Amino acid sequence: MIVLSIEMSSAENDVALLRDGRVLARRTWAALMFHHTRLFDLLPEVLAEAGVKPDQIGLFAVGRGPGSFSGTRVALTTAQAFAMPGGQPVIAVSSGAALARTVAAAGGAEKIAIIGDARRDTIWLGVFDGQTGAPAQPAPWITLPLAQLAGVLPAGAKIVSPDWTRLAAHWPADLPQPISQYPTAAAIAQLALEQHAGSASAEPLLPIYLHPAVATPPARTATAPHA
Repeated sequence: MIVLSIEMSSAENDVALLRDGRVLARRTWAALMFHHTRLFDLLPEVLAEAGVKPDQIGLFAVGRGPGSFSGTRVALTTAQAFAMPGGQPVIAVSSGAALARTVAAAGGAEKIAIIGDARRDTIWLGVFDGQTGAPAQPAPWITLPLAQLAGVLPAGAKIVSPDWTRLAAHWPADLPQPISQYPTAAAIAQLALEQHAGSASAEPLLPIYLHPAVATPPARTATAPHA
């Protein structure tokens, strides 16, 4: 099966075409240097290099975060727009979980902590099994102040962050420095294929957003009928 995979949750964006797990064509770009619409410049290049037409794609895979809310929205919208004419399936998976799987495959960890900058003086955190990369708890993503991280971090966990450049200036001196690593489109595709095969629960086609709403609509007040 040919899979088009898009990952735009972090500072390094990635789009790839894969056939049976093998990368046919790939482009990466720095999100800080280019607008998210850079994806639309690179998609035709990827398709042309692989010699693939949109109607030959069997599955669209997208990373849904945690991470850049605007980046994941662009990725999800693009995948759904490309899939709409032919009715191909679109599968969204957690970018952080895909990164944990990549780290687990390299070995050498009992637990893996994936950490990112949640802004507003908080971080997001997910803890995963070091052997399988599976979530170590039912709801893997939590937010908390960076100062409280030491109290919830499993002892000896390998810490990995796609946001290390933003976190470095505020990182607690008593904690090990994270490994700076980004989720890849290939890892997103692998998780999406597992969901497509029915071996994992499907995730919603929405970005993972961990903050509560910053504003709520005002309650409507009843008005007396005119006399």
